[in-house]
Order: sequence, then structure tokens, then C-alpha cells
Amino acid sequence: MIQLYSDSRCPFSHRVRIILNEKDMDFKILDVNINARQDLMQLNPYNETPVLVDDIDKNNRKRDLVLIDTNIMSEYIDERFPHPQLMPIEPAEKARMRMKIHWLDRQLFQHVRLLDTNLNSKDAKMKKELEKARKIISSSLDEIAGVFTLNKKMEYFDSTHLTLLDVSLLPVLWRLNYYNIEVKKTWAGLMKYAETQFNRKSFLDSLTAAERSMKQ
Repeated sequence: MIQLYSDSRCPFSHRVRIILNEKDMDFKILDVNINARQDLMQLNPYNETPVLVDDIDKNNRKRDLVLIDTNIMSEYIDERFPHPQLMPIEPAEKARMRMKIHWLDRQLFQHVRLLDTNLNSKDAKMKKELEKARKIISSSLDEIAGVFTLNKKMEYFDSTHLTLLDVSLLPVLWRLNYYNIEVKKTWAGLMKYAETQFNRKSFLDSLTAAERSMKQ
């Protein structure tokens, strides 16, 4: 069974929890804020969440696979449990999606991690860095919102069904208020898409109590 070491507020953990729920599979969530912090430190030298552990039974010999990168985890789960498919099968299409996720990593997630780990900082220099991160995230969301403005009937991010692109983006959109990022009027199409996906069963099931409080 897959075990996920997860932080209840971590957007990267949230991405993996969405995938696990979308696959409708057996898994176990270990909240590092409750009783699994020591295990996390032993599994991940960077002491960051998420961490995925899968006990693989091969030729009747059990061994644990430990993964510490969100994108690697996402693709691993999608390939090991292929229904529903969240990544294209065809190599060129798969490469294109990886490039788009790489863009999200560069334009959104590295700044999201800064916000997430330093949100309550009182340091004046860090506060300036956080404001800079908010502006970069906002500018990147302007670009993404433009795609939804041009394609008003688009239900998913650059696809006809849920993919890892949606799974990557939705935790950020859920946290906009929590990160003190203003939602612009020009994001109407993007936020309509977000609210639709927020009501998806796998998304609702993925939420922790701490994450639910972010939207209140």
C-alpha cells in the first residue's frame, strides 16, 4: 500500500493527495504535524513534504520505494495505477505536458514554496521577498487566465479531461486568499474553472481541515 507523508497545509502534498483520491485507490496519509515528523527526517534528507513510500512485492520479496519529488510521485502513481489516465501516453504529448508543468514549477511553485514556508515571517527583508513572490505569481496567473479567456468553454487546463496540469494548478488557486494574492476581474474564466474543479469529488476528498479553513 502507498503511504504519503503529508503536511496538512502543504500545496505540494495537496497535489499528490488529489491524485491518490482521483485514482480511487487504497492509500494511507501520515500527517507529519501529528506523529510522523521523525520518520520524515529519516526518509527525506531535505526534511520536506511530501514523501511517498510504496511497499513493492516483487518475486515475494518486499522492498520499499521512497520518492521525494512531487512530479516524480505524480507520474509514478499515474503509471502504476493508470485509470483514470492523467498523463498522455504518446511520447510527444507527454513531453509537451512535462514542459508545461516545468513552466508552472518555475513561474509558480518555487515562489509558492517561499510563501508557504515564510508566510508569517516578521522579518522586513523577507516581507519584501514575499511581496515580490506574490507579484510574480499574479503575473503568471495573468498568462494562464488569458488561456481561459480565449477558450470560455474550456473545462480543464489545456485538455478535455483532468490531467496533472490541473492537479498542479488547483492547490495554488485554492490558496490565493490564504497567500494574500488578490483575485483580478480578468481572471473570471480561470476562477470559474477553479470553482468547478473545487467541487470535484477527488478534490473535496483531498482537503484537510487546515486547507478547508483557508477558504473561510
